[in-house]
Amino acid sequence: MVQMVLERAGRRACAERKGACSAPRFRERSSGRSRQASVSLLGFSLLCIGVPAHAENWRITPTLAVTETLTDNVFLTASDKKHSLVTAITPGIAIDGKGARASLRLSYTLTGQFYSPNYSDTDRLPGQKSASNSHQNALTAVGMLEAIEDWLFIEATGTISQQYLSAFGTVSPSNGNANVNNNQTETSSYSISPHIKGKLFSAAEYLLSYRATVTSSQSGLVSDTTASEWLGKLNGSTRWSALGWALDASRLTSNYQRRDYEDTKYQLSLLYRINPQIQVSMFGGQESQNYVSLNQETHTTHGFGFVWTPGPRTELSATNNKRFFGNGYDVKFHHRMSRSMITYTASRNISAHPPGVGNTGQGSNYDAYYAIIAANNPGASPESIRAQVSQVLQGRGIPADGTVVNGYLTNRPSLQESQQLSLALLGVRNSVTLNATESKQQPLGLVNGLTDDFSLANQITQRGFGIIWGHQLSGLSSLSLSLNQQRSISARSGQSDTRTQGAYLLLTTRISPKTQANIGARRVVSDGGAISSGGLGAGYTENALTGTLSHSF
Repeated sequence: MVQMVLERAGRRACAERKGACSAPRFRERSSGRSRQASVSLLGFSLLCIGVPAHAENWRITPTLAVTETLTDNVFLTASDKKHSLVTAITPGIAIDGKGARASLRLSYTLTGQFYSPNYSDTDRLPGQKSASNSHQNALTAVGMLEAIEDWLFIEATGTISQQYLSAFGTVSPSNGNANVNNNQTETSSYSISPHIKGKLFSAAEYLLSYRATVTSSQSGLVSDTTASEWLGKLNGSTRWSALGWALDASRLTSNYQRRDYEDTKYQLSLLYRINPQIQVSMFGGQESQNYVSLNQETHTTHGFGFVWTPGPRTELSATNNKRFFGNGYDVKFHHRMSRSMITYTASRNISAHPPGVGNTGQGSNYDAYYAIIAANNPGASPESIRAQVSQVLQGRGIPADGTVVNGYLTNRPSLQESQQLSLALLGVRNSVTLNATESKQQPLGLVNGLTDDFSLANQITQRGFGIIWGHQLSGLSSLSLSLNQQRSISARSGQSDTRTQGAYLLLTTRISPKTQANIGARRVVSDGGAISSGGLGAGYTENALTGTLSHSF
């Protein structure tokens, strides 16, 4: 009965958003997606219901925020700019609970936006969304349940976020949810993953997991996707204490609207610890996939890696793997000083979605300041450290997520080569965060009848940086200044690139222990002239004043 209700609700929502499917083939696949979405949502709901019964430390915090934005370009257009006063009312709830066998971290907000003047359809330009009253959802949730002690675990995640449809379309201001942007759509992703783990005899450990994921958006320009992944791991030691081994097997099936992909891998690894600081590894295996062909193609894989940990503050790890697309790699480095943290990552691998889809992390800035504060407070509890991190971020106007390149939705998998550098400095009264990113993407899948940015360019490069300076004016007030830039470049000749630059000034003050207010000003300049699959590229300038009053109950 529950499944039937969920399926009917899913079909009704699909019909309202995108219309009925145009072919029996699509109706059948949408029904499958509805069933998988129902399973994911039902599993997540059951997990959320079950967690409170086991949670020892349980905190439920309702929140309410009111934001006023006075903008001189609500539609983010190059000409015929429209001014507007936008009122955003955002109720929300945060849940943080952890017990002996269950945990849940959830943050949800619903933002209602009210425009004055409320531009009618005749006031806006062709192709623009209407600046009428609207709403946006935002969700980050991850829960874990130990169903059978030390053996069966169930993890569920959920995210709702605003994602870009095109790399060459209009890029909104960093805190510009009040603007009307045709290049953004609300995107949700849910997953459920049961897994078992344990020991075989005394020399080996095993892990077997399954993950089902469903991702959908409110735009008909991008395909909804479902994915299912089986993963098995077996690792153990030998009679030589420095030598270990691991056996990995995985199967990933991704279902797009007009194309299904399957990737199966087997790998055997040998690991050798030279000394307490250095461990090296070599591995080989086989991969069968149909990313670049309609039929399955089988290739051998091989590679090597190492982990170097010279001390508790520094770690460098790297792997290099020969695969069907060439060399794949993964490099991670971090070094922590007494009041600072530097992190560098680089990778080349297959990607199905931009980083924001399905990401349930706290954010790169949050992680950096957590590491700094934890190192300087060795006896503090995790709850105390989290509270201090939140105080630093909110009090100094630093966003928890340091993402400067947002990515974009596509209708096929891609080969992504990316690197990111981040730096965080925490002083007594001043703090500085720096994030820089470069990402190169190439299409992998064959043309599936749907268009996206890869229909116009065989490689898209995105670069960006952001720097935030925060200064504590007093025990209650702080000032922050941030500068950022995002650029998207097409590899095909004759197509220009887009560049969006912004400057933001924010004054924050704490009125009471649970009430905070801020006022801000911003200027954003975007160079247009780009060509995208949806014709969304355009330059603009925008100036805005903002004010927010927020309270937690």
